[in-house]
Parts: sequence; C-alpha cells; structure tokens
Amino acid sequence: TMPDINCKGIRNVTEEDIKKARKNNCAIKLIASCNKELIVEPREVSVDDPLCVNGTLNAIAFTSEHSGTQTIIGKGAGGMETASSILRDLLDIRQEIVKI
Repeated sequence: TMPDINCKGIRNVTEEDIKKARKNNCAIKLIASCNKELIVEPREVSVDDPLCVNGTLNAIAFTSEHSGTQTIIGKGAGGMETASSILRDLLDIRQEIVKI
C-alpha cells in the first residue's frame, strides 16, 4: 500500500547534485524500485542507461530469472497531453452543468 512506500521526491535535489551527476556522465532521475523494500527516490542514472529517458517518455525495467532484464519505454503524459486532458474534462463538466 502507499504508506509502505519510502517516497522521496526531487524537492531536495540541489544544483550541486545535478552538476555532480553530469560530471559522472549521469542524470538525476526519479526511480521507483521494489526489491526488498518499496522505494521511490532520485538517483544518478548513466546517460547510456535505457532508464535515462527525457521529455514525455517513461521507462520501466524488470528482471526475471529466466529472461534477464527487460526494459520498456513509452510515451507518458507530458505537459501538452495533461493540458489537453484537463481541457477535455472541463468541457465535459461544462456540458453537464448546462444540462442541469
């Protein structure tokens, strides 16, 4: 459940953290992992790692005993997609209010 997740956002990531990551050929990414415990936290990820996606892309990697590590990358909801969805919801709400 949500209370079981140790969640640390990006709020405490400093400019110094970002500069250090760049020097290491990495980027700071918000990573969720579920190994022995459930954690969401900013981590340095190599720019060559498939999880180091940008823009509206999301990535997930999972490892199984028989198939090794599999990574799936796909488009997530970016700013324009979210704005479009909110606008559509507002228009639907307006239509419902007009019916009343």
